[in-house]
Amino acid sequence: MIKRAIDAALLRREPYLVMVVRPDGVADGAMVVAIVHALLMIPLVIDGIGVLTAAQVILYGLVNWIVLSGLVYLIGKYFLEGDGSFPGTMAATSIGYPVLLAAIVLAPFLRPLQAQLIVSIWLVATVWMAARAALDLPKARAAVAAVGGWAAFVVVSLLFRF
Repeated sequence: MIKRAIDAALLRREPYLVMVVRPDGVADGAMVVAIVHALLMIPLVIDGIGVLTAAQVILYGLVNWIVLSGLVYLIGKYFLEGDGSFPGTMAATSIGYPVLLAAIVLAPFLRPLQAQLIVSIWLVATVWMAARAALDLPKARAAVAAVGGWAAFVVVSLLFRF
């Protein structure tokens, strides 16, 4: 799974396709997303944040993954005439989530907002690959689905304070 995550971070198509066709793709994806968020919480737990708060952040990450995947699916399937399923989209987007760990590596060198911007752009790039694989979209339409899904996610997050 680590090799697939690295290949996904490098924007290779195969790991996304593998996640889409796996019978347990969504379950495996949920584990990937949860592990990534758990690893992101380690520095905060060491600094004294409570374990319960860390668990809430992990659940928050899972909910965010579901919402982002759903928005990409809706845009890609219904507005851009993609061909795929919501579970396939969820599975494909999950394999790109390990790029969020780059924030830990970038933190000592950049301001938090800069690191978050870089990681967010990288995540959108992985969502682009996921839309291509899961929804069988051409590159340009997959880019619209990824950017549109991300923008809608930001709006929904601000409205509901996810």
